[in-house]
Amino acid sequence: MADIHSGARSTEAAPRRDWPLIRTNFSSGYPYEDVYGYARAVRVGDQIFVSGTTARAHHLDGDAYEQMMAAIATVAAALGEAGAGLRHVVRTVVYVLDMADIPQIARAHEETFGRSRPASTLVRVAALTPASARVEIEVTAVIHD
Repeated sequence: MADIHSGARSTEAAPRRDWPLIRTNFSSGYPYEDVYGYARAVRVGDQIFVSGTTARAHHLDGDAYEQMMAAIATVAAALGEAGAGLRHVVRTVVYVLDMADIPQIARAHEETFGRSRPASTLVRVAALTPASARVEIEVTAVIHD
């Protein structure tokens, strides 16, 4: 098996019945990925799991809508690297600090996923990283076409 800890993108084969299941990690270059030890996205077969994602840098000064759209852009880039797009998202989990932000967050979610309507969970949390983040999103995608 390949060492999945050896770089920004790595692959590990795991046997499953009569065919190998390939795992590929994708990095966005965000420094905390190495500090914490995670990948921005992981593809296993036709499934892609994108880690919780917040807005970055100058978008963190924006309102919840702007932060959500910035986070979705990062998610879209990770999906693209893994061979998928936002249309392949089948599940979202959204973490919010302030329930008053839900209308803005819902607007961004609906504008992005309204036609495909993934399963979704919304969770209120006490804090996010970085501290100025108002919303975080993680997604699961399945390449189905």
